[in-house]
Amino acid sequence: MTKIRVNSSNISSIGYDPDNEILEISFSTGEKYHHLGVPKCIYEDLITSNYIGYYIHCNIRHKYPYKKID
Repeated sequence: MTKIRVNSSNISSIGYDPDNEILEISFSTGEKYHHLGVPKCIYEDLITSNYIGYYIHCNIRHKYPYKKID
């Protein structure tokens, strides 16, 4: 999974596995989540968004199943 650092007050990095459509969101608090079934176009829109936290809240959080990663 390729991970990139992002410019956000709450999110430290975002990773994406295109083969399995898994989006990893790492928060500044250290918590990590995998969102499942996320299409590549959503990931691309996310990393180019000027408001990453808002994009996640509106377009990912309640639309794709997720699990917390330890």
